[in-house]
Amino acid sequence: MELDLEELARDWIAGISGEALVARVQDYLSQVEALTRQQQARGVLLTEQDPIEFAAAFFAAVLLDVPVILANPKWGAQEQAELGRLVSPAICFGRGFTCEDRGGVGTSSVTGLGSAVFTSEAPTSPEPGSILIPTGGSTGGVKLAVHTWDSLCAACEGVQGLLGGGPIDSCCVLPLYHVSGLMQLLRAYVTGGQIRFDEDEVAGRCLSYVPTQLQRALGSDARVQTLQTARAIFVGGAALPESLAQQARACQLPIIPVYGMTETAAMVAAVPVADFLQTPDAGAVAIGEARFQIEADGRLRIFSPALFQGYHGQPRIEGSAGYLTDDEARLDDKGRLHVIGRKDRLINSGGEKIDPREVEAAVAQLAGVEAVLAVGLPDPEWGQRLVVFYTGREQPAWKAQLREKLVNYKIPKELRWVDRLPLDEKGKVVGALANVAKVGASLVKTAEPKSRTTA
Repeated sequence: MELDLEELARDWIAGISGEALVARVQDYLSQVEALTRQQQARGVLLTEQDPIEFAAAFFAAVLLDVPVILANPKWGAQEQAELGRLVSPAICFGRGFTCEDRGGVGTSSVTGLGSAVFTSEAPTSPEPGSILIPTGGSTGGVKLAVHTWDSLCAACEGVQGLLGGGPIDSCCVLPLYHVSGLMQLLRAYVTGGQIRFDEDEVAGRCLSYVPTQLQRALGSDARVQTLQTARAIFVGGAALPESLAQQARACQLPIIPVYGMTETAAMVAAVPVADFLQTPDAGAVAIGEARFQIEADGRLRIFSPALFQGYHGQPRIEGSAGYLTDDEARLDDKGRLHVIGRKDRLINSGGEKIDPREVEAAVAQLAGVEAVLAVGLPDPEWGQRLVVFYTGREQPAWKAQLREKLVNYKIPKELRWVDRLPLDEKGKVVGALANVAKVGASLVKTAEPKSRTTA
């Protein structure tokens, strides 16, 4: 689907008329058009937190076929420096970054915030029309997944088919610089739907939640009644604990567990609502034209027109070869996908391999537990010591309860209460999974003064 100003002019974003939206887009168009061709080739950096301004700037860049680079405005000095090694945009719309050699046009220069500075001494410029979306990747550091308008539209059309067609109206409560937020904006545009950036009018609309958001919503009877009127509640970003899924089923919420990533333009597989409500272990169906292949080592390979082209600054992936993930998965006899989890999280303790996901699921079923993170910390005797951090109500009798759910070697050596886990807006652990032990070590230091190890 082509992007055009006429379609943008319909009233489809809550809080602004179509006419006013087009006026904002044209303002951004004039700022980008004032740059030289060389400067435009370096791309537009978008860190805008206001969703309407974000939308206007994003569509302006796409209309001009100028590369658009998304970034988290809350990034610290390290992430900003990593971004600066990858790109050197000539103009920034938003906060936290400033660009030099840009003719003084439309830039943002924020003092006192450790702002990153981009210069014209650029690394490789992005391809015209490319859309660079940040992702942490499995090995740490900032990566920019390279998408195009076509790949993002393919993802939107796939979700439209999953829902049975028609416009997709959404309530978006996730940041637009994440793929999970951006795609809600684009689904509304591509399908002729509407979007609002709150949860004030949920009836008939789609929402995207991470499990933590769903858990909080289930704590309010009034909120549950409201969510029962939604068209669909996509839950992704992290595995949905079965205990939480059971609560959602009991409330008859229209939950659609989804699997996807930045590299696939968000969701690429989903468990339909009817299957979720009736069959706890139902597998996920492919979305759109996606298909899956399981490699000899158990890893999942994805084929889809919504796939990215590779990471900026690295060799492009060959679309016909698909994308090999770091997720272990299986296909059932109906061809449905069951994602087991990341292969790099296995913990080796005393010669026994432990899947932290299984332990986390068991701990999450303890009454009063909210969020859980299992890590393997270095140990001179065991190699790795299984330690579980959790939030919610403290659990003095946890060991006896877990013995009913887990074999002996999977019982944590320690269960530590903390006031919060290091999770981002999508409910994912901050930092690469490869460094999860470092995250655990930092939690130990944080928790020691104000919590105790229960036994």
